[in-house]
Amino acid sequence: MRSKTAIALIAAGLVAILLGIGFRTIWAPPETLSASYPAGDSTAPVTVIEPAVFGVHDERVDISVEADGEFLLAVGRAGDVDAWVGKAAHNSITGVDGGQLQAETVKGDAEVPNPAGSDLWVSEETAEGQADHRWIAPADGEWSILLAADGKQPAPTAVTVSWPNDNSAPWGIVLVIVGALLVVLGLALAALARRGGPGLDGGQPADRGAAAEASGSTASGTAEGEPTRGGLRLRMADSVRPVLAVAAAGLLATTALPAYAGGTAAPKESGGSYPVLLDGQLNRILDSVEAAVTAGDSARDAKELAPRVGGSALTLRKANYTVRAENPDVAAPAPVSAEPLKTAMVGTTAAWPRTAVAVTQGKENPVPQVIVLSQAGPRENYKMVEAVQMLPGTTFPQVASEGGGTPAVAADSAEGLLHAPQQALEVLAANLNSGKNQDKVGKNTFAEQIRAFQDSQVKANKNADITFSRKVEPDSVRALKTADGGAMVFGYIRNVMSSVPAEAGATVELSDEFAALAGKSSTTSGVDVTYGESVAVYVPPAGAKEPISVIGVAQDLVDAKLK
Repeated sequence: MRSKTAIALIAAGLVAILLGIGFRTIWAPPETLSASYPAGDSTAPVTVIEPAVFGVHDERVDISVEADGEFLLAVGRAGDVDAWVGKAAHNSITGVDGGQLQAETVKGDAEVPNPAGSDLWVSEETAEGQADHRWIAPADGEWSILLAADGKQPAPTAVTVSWPNDNSAPWGIVLVIVGALLVVLGLALAALARRGGPGLDGGQPADRGAAAEASGSTASGTAEGEPTRGGLRLRMADSVRPVLAVAAAGLLATTALPAYAGGTAAPKESGGSYPVLLDGQLNRILDSVEAAVTAGDSARDAKELAPRVGGSALTLRKANYTVRAENPDVAAPAPVSAEPLKTAMVGTTAAWPRTAVAVTQGKENPVPQVIVLSQAGPRENYKMVEAVQMLPGTTFPQVASEGGGTPAVAADSAEGLLHAPQQALEVLAANLNSGKNQDKVGKNTFAEQIRAFQDSQVKANKNADITFSRKVEPDSVRALKTADGGAMVFGYIRNVMSSVPAEAGATVELSDEFAALAGKSSTTSGVDVTYGESVAVYVPPAGAKEPISVIGVAQDLVDAKLK
């Protein structure tokens, strides 16, 4: 009987080994799983691959897209992609279920602007017919992929997502190990059976049997009622059955090819605020701004500025070009350089308008320049709305950075600040007008030069009454937090110098610069000359003893109108 048991163990072991090898080869799961969405007849101009799709695997997800003709594949924050799509008709690929990509088509506008070149995209690529994209999240947060042709033609919908599959087949290894142990045990029993040793099938020695009869005990040496050696053999045979059962269960479990295990992967939680621009986006935007400004300054043509310059920066440069057309000796505005980038403040507010600030100093800039960028809406690109030169002796405050971004401050919010941003600019405006608020504004060269200029104008024009008035443009006010709890505030102040004849019928002569804008060289009714003053000021946190600091300014003549 021991020989039969040995044979059974060896046979069971070999079966287990073969099954284990089969699980690792013939019945092994595929190395890669995939899910597809077929090319349909949708006419929507945009397709969005939602964040949940990328959750099918933690390490690697590959996206394959097929289309008729050229198309764009752009990566952006999920919220930014949704905002750009807006009310447009679009295909939304929402997740994976049952080995298939799940999608829906949302009705809306049949056409959208061409999304290529949007500042919202962290990366974009153009392909012809087919594109393969290895998904890597650019940073923390939720991200989406936008697919589009040109905004008018239907967007691609033939999308396949693939990811690595766990094909390690651990049961295969277990069965091989168990099988090997069974074979070894079977061979050991067979060797003992051949040797005919005590306690084996060769029978008990006669003297042991006689001794057993003499003692009145059973042949097995156990108490009466317990199983004999025949029972022992039965239990050894039964011990093989669990191994075979395990092998059979493993075969049933792994012969079928596994599919993605149900449901749409839940998107990762956003978990707080993120910077609205990554470093690569900011650098790309600054390069575009520099190119537009360089082209405009070279041609003295404001049309060249339009794609990347707006706000007070456009107002000041446009007026400068007009004045210089008649007076070549008038100084040109300071050039704008994208690098070297000394520091940056990037807002974390998802709503629009959005703000980012860069401090650079090119070779032609004697002092660092503060460039304020603003994005009016999701389908608009960032424009430089201010470009101010830092005053000698000033230091740009340390930037607050929460997850790489800087919290914005509402123009009318004084929470945690010595002054609300707009109020701080109004305090400065009053100080520049008449010297008021001396205790609230720190000493600075700009204020000293402004008041000296104003005094000289009054003294030089005895036949005119001259007054100065300033107004903060509310829409221009932007503020971002600094590391110490204060804020950097940026804005535009309109400074109107009003001149009227001191006596009826007297003539007020206009300078060449004023005449270039007013259209006449003299007036008997008076003239309003407007200067634009872009400013960057630091507002300390609430409770601070130090006053407002003027960090940078840009001033230029922008208008002259006869009364």
